[in-house]
Amino acid sequence: MRLGVLGDIHGYLPGSDRMCIDFAVNLTATLAVDAFLQVGDMCHYRSFARPVHWIYGNNDWPDVVRQVETGERPLQHFYHIKTGEVFTLSHGTEHVRIAGLNGAFDDLYYDLDPKTERPLESLAFFGRADVEKCLTLRHIDVFLAHGCPAGLGYGREPDYGVPAIRAILDVVQPRLMLCGHAHFFREAHTATSTVYSLNQLKDEYYILDTSSWTLERFPSRSLV
Repeated sequence: MRLGVLGDIHGYLPGSDRMCIDFAVNLTATLAVDAFLQVGDMCHYRSFARPVHWIYGNNDWPDVVRQVETGERPLQHFYHIKTGEVFTLSHGTEHVRIAGLNGAFDDLYYDLDPKTERPLESLAFFGRADVEKCLTLRHIDVFLAHGCPAGLGYGREPDYGVPAIRAILDVVQPRLMLCGHAHFFREAHTATSTVYSLNQLKDEYYILDTSSWTLERFPSRSLV
């Protein structure tokens, strides 16, 4: 199976007036892959030519998930991955188990009671209960996070390198963890997992070959 992988979708392609989200729409129509994965901060919401499975980031509008699910905003091929739930992409005899954690980390919101009404500005950030739900997962091939695990050189902690995401990595032990938010590409490894921090779409996009579990990088400017 070949999966397109998209990092944060922000702003405009360099040196042009073309919005990155419009470039993403075109990419889903032209790239020869089975589906796409996206790691949050999509920022604008469109219909796509091929399935796009995404988590939201701190610059996203979480209520768009409800709007799509209820049909208030009828978008095509636009599928939200709910925190701590598993879905399976299948192609022939191949099956890939995928899960994710929505939102970024902010310690202002991490310990809010999930049973009480949350401030509107907190909805794009995950809490302790979200992490605890993810910690029950097992046998995950690809885990998506908007933020990187702490202790692997992914930048300032606890914002870019997040201890809670590291806990998920160490306990769940996915084959791959794909991360947004940091806006640069970097590969790291634990004893059980490979972790990729993804660059923004304005710079590059990726294709994941799940037969070999290799991630190939492509410069976005080559298609502008």
